[in-house]
Amino acid sequence: MLAMFLFSALAASLVMLAGWRDKARDPRLTGVLLALTAAFPLLLAIVPKAPVIPAEYGTVAPALSSAGKVLLGFWLACSMVAALRLASSALSIWRWRRRSSLLFRVQNVEIRLLPGLRGPVAAGVIRPTVFVPAAWKTWSDETREMVLAHEISHHRRRDPLWRWIAEIACAVNGYNPLIIWMGRRLAMQCEFACDSMVVGRGTSLKNYARLLCDFAEEGRSRSLAMAISNPSTLEMRVKRLMGPAPRLGAAAVGTLVAVAVGLAVASASLAIDNKKHEVISTKEVELRWNANPFPGN
Repeated sequence: MLAMFLFSALAASLVMLAGWRDKARDPRLTGVLLALTAAFPLLLAIVPKAPVIPAEYGTVAPALSSAGKVLLGFWLACSMVAALRLASSALSIWRWRRRSSLLFRVQNVEIRLLPGLRGPVAAGVIRPTVFVPAAWKTWSDETREMVLAHEISHHRRRDPLWRWIAEIACAVNGYNPLIIWMGRRLAMQCEFACDSMVVGRGTSLKNYARLLCDFAEEGRSRSLAMAISNPSTLEMRVKRLMGPAPRLGAAAVGTLVAVAVGLAVASASLAIDNKKHEVISTKEVELRWNANPFPGN
């Protein structure tokens, strides 16, 4: 558990460093780091441990203390809650699909009308879907076009999948506050990236900013799915659209990803090996040390 927390701290530091001047800068690094934290138990199992000189001959791996058992129990409880949340979210999306009606398809993305929904939501990993509210029928053609452009951008970027990976990382790490922070940073970065994609395709910046404000006033459904507007980051999103949007280059992202993988492997290799070792007395150690390595000579 100590190694997992150490790597989560290193991962959060990398995310913070990459976004020092721009919090929304490039979600690719954040997504990869979250995936590594989700897969960290597997790394602990397969990465060879670094050799450490034992403090005393003839000892075995120490048992968990009372505090350690309490901490382990708390971690398992948090992981179970997160797993139940994931299952509940999957069930909710399944119910949404059953309650909704198919309007049309855009490439491989289904556009479905869902009564009672407050705002558009992109959901589904295997079956990409954009759920739209009943008000869809009253929107202008321009509004519909901008909404679809944003939501389909989420699917093109595989954002629903990355959000699921973030939730799995939270479950594996027992709701580590650092992992939760990284998941929220990823969600914000995804929204900024989709905004840039929409505007980059020729959509009027002024009209798009007005659309964001309209949806922020109406509110939106909160789930693991994507939505077009998050009121808490609205002002930041509009300001970013109005100004320059610096991005990390492919080389910089690749370098940081390589550093992240290296840190993950290093953290896993430094973890304590909890396997019990053979008990060897000091006398036996001295006898083996002084033994002739070539007894036949």
